[in-house]
Amino acid sequence: MTLMEASQAWAQRQFGACQLGDARRTARAVQLAAALHRAPSASLPQQLKRWAATKAAYRFLGDEAYQYQDLLQPHWEQTRQAAGQHPLVLLVQDLTTLDYTRYQDQIQGLAPIGDNRGYGLQVSTVLAVLPQPRQLLGIAHQQPFLRQPHPATETRTERARRAKESDVWPEAVKALGAPPAGVRWVQVGDRGADVYALFEACQQVGSDFLVRACQDRRMQTLQGEGTYLKTFARGLASQATQPLVLPARSGQPERTAQLHVAFSPLQLGAGWLNRQRPPVPVWVIRVWEAEPPPAGVEPLEWLLLTSVPTTTVADAWERAAWYRCRWLVEDFHQCLKTGCHIEQRRLTEANSLLRLLALLAPVALSLLMLREQARLDPDQPAAGVVPVDLLQVVAHLTGRSTTTLTRQTFWQAVAQQGGYLGRKRDGPPGWKSLWQGWQYVQTVLHGFQLATGSAPHDCG
Repeated sequence: MTLMEASQAWAQRQFGACQLGDARRTARAVQLAAALHRAPSASLPQQLKRWAATKAAYRFLGDEAYQYQDLLQPHWEQTRQAAGQHPLVLLVQDLTTLDYTRYQDQIQGLAPIGDNRGYGLQVSTVLAVLPQPRQLLGIAHQQPFLRQPHPATETRTERARRAKESDVWPEAVKALGAPPAGVRWVQVGDRGADVYALFEACQQVGSDFLVRACQDRRMQTLQGEGTYLKTFARGLASQATQPLVLPARSGQPERTAQLHVAFSPLQLGAGWLNRQRPPVPVWVIRVWEAEPPPAGVEPLEWLLLTSVPTTTVADAWERAAWYRCRWLVEDFHQCLKTGCHIEQRRLTEANSLLRLLALLAPVALSLLMLREQARLDPDQPAAGVVPVDLLQVVAHLTGRSTTTLTRQTFWQAVAQQGGYLGRKRDGPPGWKSLWQGWQYVQTVLHGFQLATGSAPHDCG
C-alpha cells in the first residue's frame, strides 16, 4: 500500500511533463493541480486563498494556447505504460453527463443534454483496472464532447452512416491501440457499448471485449442455425450457482443474491448494413437471479458478450467478476461530481471547463484510489506500511494500539473521523468518509508536528 503523496509531489508527477508551449504554463498547471488536490470540493477562491492566485488560475483556464488533452496526455501515457506491464488489464468504459443547465446563460459553448431541455457536456472515460486483486492503474483515455443535433426526418440508413454518440466506444478502443505482446486488454462496457463498431474495432487492434448486451441481436449457433441472443441465452440451463453480496445502491439496502450462470459460444453477425462481413465468434454468458428478490427489487440479470474464450464454469464466473469492475468508472464519475464539484464550477467558456476537467480528473481518481487502497490486503498489519507518526495520530484519535491496527482497521479509523459509523449494515467505508477523515487526520498530524518540532509529513 502506498499512501497518498504530498499534493505538490502528486501534482508534479501528474502534470510536470505537460507540453503547454511555455514552461511557465506547466508550472502554473502544477501549482493549480496541487491546490485542487488539497481541497477537491472547495471553490477556486477557497482552494487558492489569494486573489492574485485566483485571477492567475482563471487566466490559465481561459488560455487558448493549449487544450484539454495537452494537460492529460502525461497521465494517459503513464497509465497506458502501466497497463502494458501486466498480463491482463480491464479497460472499463462509461459515459456521463455534466449538467450546467443552471448556468447556461453564463457559460458559452455548451450543448443540449438529456431531453434537449438542459445544457452541458458529455464525457466518456476509460479506466485501467487490474481485476485480482482489484487495483486502479489510472485513466487510460477520456473524451469530452458536445452532443450534435441531427435531422428528425433522417432515414435509418442515414443515421447508421453519420457520426453519432455511440462512436465514442470504438473511438476509445482505437485511441488506446493494440496491447503489447503477451498482454491481454479487455474492453469492458455496459449496455451502451453494445455496438458492432466496438466489436470490430477490438478485432482490428487485437484487443478483447466484455460487454453487457442491450440489443436482442440476431445470432448464429456454431452449426449455422439462426437465433436471437436473448431467447438463446435465456434458454440455457443453469450450470452453477454462487452467492453474491450486492452493495447498497440507489436507495436499496445491501443484500445477498443467489446467482446462476450459463454460457455458450455463438457467432455475432455484422447487421443489416454490413451483411458481407464475416460473423464474429463470441461467448454469451448469462448471470441471473432465479429466486424472487425482496419486494420492490428487480431480479438481477446480466447477458454478457465476450471475445475471451469461456469454456468452463470458472471462466464464466471470472468474466462476471470482470464485469462488476465496471462499476468503478461510475464511482469515478461520482467522485468528479460530488467529490470535486465539477458541475458547480462557473466559468465563462466550455473550453475553460474542459481544462478544469483535465486538472480535476486525476484528483477524482485519487479519491477513488483512496477507497480501493483501503480495501487491499485488509488483514496485513498497518505498522511498516503507514508512517509511524501518522499511525500514532490515528491510534490516539480512536483509542487503539498501534500494534493491533491492521490495514483494514487503520482505514476504518480514518473513515470514522469523516463520519463513518461502522455499523453492520454500513459495509466498508466509501471514498467520501475516507477523504474527509483523511483530511482531518492530516490536520491533526500537522498540529502534532508543529508541537513536537518533527519534520512535516504531508500526505495530501
